[in-house]
Amino acid sequence: TGHRRNITPSNLVPVDAPTQQRSYIKPSATSRKDIPAAFAAASKKRGVSEVFDDLEDAIEAKRRQNTVAARRSRARKLEYVRDLEAKVE
Repeated sequence: TGHRRNITPSNLVPVDAPTQQRSYIKPSATSRKDIPAAFAAASKKRGVSEVFDDLEDAIEAKRRQNTVAARRSRARKLEYVRDLEAKVE
């Protein structure tokens, strides 16, 4: 059914808990993309290493944002399922 039984909201990772650092050996083949045009244009003005640092920071920020959104979504789903189960009982 897409959910685990006997889990309470207190068992979930808190939304405000810190996210774990990612340490990949090499970039994923499925997530490899071209450099966005804004970063490519900026690399001409600044050093290439600065642009890639900015790109890495942007990716990390997006991953953190997605992680927090996923935690919120899981909590909402759990509450919804618990409410439905309570109505059935």
